Amino acid sequence: MKIWIVRDLEPLRTDPGKPRLLRAGMLSMTLAARGHQTTWFTSTFNHYSRQHRVAGRQKLDKNLTVEVLAALGYSHNISLRRLLHNHLFARAFLRKAAVQKDLPDVIVADLPTTDAASAAVAFGKRNGIPTVLSIRDLWPDFFANFAPLPLRAAVRIGVWPLDRQARFACANADSLIGISKVYLNWGQQKGRRSQTDLDRIFPLGFRRQDEAPGHEIEAAMRRLGVPVGKHIVAFVGSWGATYDLALIRDVACLLAKRDDIVFVLAGNASECPELERDFRALPNVILPGWLGPDEVAALLSNAQVGLLPYAEHAPQGLPNKVFEYMAYGVYQLATLAGELKALYAETAAGRSIAGATPETLAEAVETVLADQDIAMARRQRMATFAADFDARKIYAEMADHIVHVARTPRRSG
Repeated sequence: MKIWIVRDLEPLRTDPGKPRLLRAGMLSMTLAARGHQTTWFTSTFNHYSRQHRVAGRQKLDKNLTVEVLAALGYSHNISLRRLLHNHLFARAFLRKAAVQKDLPDVIVADLPTTDAASAAVAFGKRNGIPTVLSIRDLWPDFFANFAPLPLRAAVRIGVWPLDRQARFACANADSLIGISKVYLNWGQQKGRRSQTDLDRIFPLGFRRQDEAPGHEIEAAMRRLGVPVGKHIVAFVGSWGATYDLALIRDVACLLAKRDDIVFVLAGNASECPELERDFRALPNVILPGWLGPDEVAALLSNAQVGLLPYAEHAPQGLPNKVFEYMAYGVYQLATLAGELKALYAETAAGRSIAGATPETLAEAVETVLADQDIAMARRQRMATFAADFDARKIYAEMADHIVHVARTPRRSG
């Protein structure tokens, strides 16, 4: 079967530094391994490193090709230039799709972005190709929340074209996939559609690194500069607007008197220069920068607490970080409520502290570190991940679903 995946903004396995693959990367590899001729359309712009790849076709293996389309790029995640980048990528996809000799049996697209999602669904609709829309973020509903209060009404008006694209994509895709029930319901409401048997939930999941020998993990920790014998409180992720990293700075300040605790905060700290300066001034904080998969595995294998410090209006429900931390048994402290709070209640993988202050979060960190039952349950958290959220299982089931959509007669309209 021929399958197209339309997804910008994710790492490629050919990018420098052994990047961790995300949803499109893991799905494309799963489909290709099952013998499907898979083509992934992405752009030259690496969203994480802010560097540009070489445009052109990459043949990654027998069944997997990546079409890397020339793109504008941007410096800031929330900017007009990023919106223009998204628009131009969608146009580039349509130009490339129009000259392909062999059309696919099914197209899979992600939302975000609305531009690429609507373009992929429209192309499928025009050419009689079934489409699957995977909803990973609630674009553009949350944009206004990150604008200054006086500008929020203007932002809501300004994103109307994006909202129209989201509505079109959700209404016309043959199958909607949500990373959670809330996300699926959102897509159905956006598209004014009732659920069919082609609308499904597939969580993000995570692919855990194979366990490295102890000496390799110890060497990786030495490279990161993490002292031996400390309680590690970790954060692994981007330093974007949806994270309240100032909260973590204040927590680290409160706990600086504890010489047995170290905060290891991985990611692109340089995007927040003032925060970076504040963190580097603290004696109990290490900023190792972006980490490769082996270093992430070493850090999380040794961390006792994993932080998910989302900002007040962050749109995430069940983000990838939840499953990444769970894969290594790290106990989680999150500022999200909703679906994540319910997941923690089911799995005992962490605790939700919605509306956390520096004082309440610092107290929670100390409580977790003092609780031997939490420490002893690490293997149980890892077993829960393996049973329910391992990417190998999730993307195998998702691949089966995509094939099922391709073989199902298209709905009228």
